[in-house]
Amino acid sequence: MMKRLKILGIVLIAVFALGAMASAPAFGAIEVLNKNHEKINSGLKASGHTATTTKLEILEGFAETKCPEVLYEGEQTSARLGVFHLHWHKCTTSLGGTCTGLGDETGLVLALGTAHLVEDKLTSEGTLGAAALILVEPTHYACKVGFVTTLINVSGEVLCLVSPLTLTLTGKIKCEQGAKVGDPGETVYWNEAGTKVEMGENGLLASENGGTAKMAAEVGEGEGELNQEAELMD
Repeated sequence: MMKRLKILGIVLIAVFALGAMASAPAFGAIEVLNKNHEKINSGLKASGHTATTTKLEILEGFAETKCPEVLYEGEQTSARLGVFHLHWHKCTTSLGGTCTGLGDETGLVLALGTAHLVEDKLTSEGTLGAAALILVEPTHYACKVGFVTTLINVSGEVLCLVSPLTLTLTGKIKCEQGAKVGDPGETVYWNEAGTKVEMGENGLLASENGGTAKMAAEVGEGEGELNQEAELMD
């Protein structure tokens, strides 16, 4: 069965070590194709911005980090892998104040990472789709609310859905919240071998002021442009 899906986050956001695995029927590995239906193995680039305020939620954390604008750039480095740069702008918290990355200008948080293209079950539709499995490199920033400064450390994996679309020059990616704040909406995917992977402790983790790392979730939607028309085939 062939599925054409819009790509965007595949070359921008981040990757992931494989967590606990359970056997599952093999599904065809997703491939990136150009308009001539030729496989794209590298060089696909994407740039864009978020369509909604992006939030970092920490389970039982002191507050949400909120950034109304996130700019990104990414490039495909192999058939299903890419690297990215994220620029989180005008960041604050749900309690107010300002959040700034260590060494960055006020209100700016810079992040780097890699992203794998994987298959993901769309829970709302009950069908398999595409997702970007994002591995965020350790990111450190401080949020100052009044006279109180809280240091946040974030690292781990995020699984974000890539919207189904035909051949396109644009794309969308969506990172969802689960049942409660700090709970990621997507935690299961299928790797290239068709093996079901449950992220578990490999998921996104965040700590405050050097304390115990807790489960965290990134919530938001992004859209952007590709440097050439592309589609995904399953």
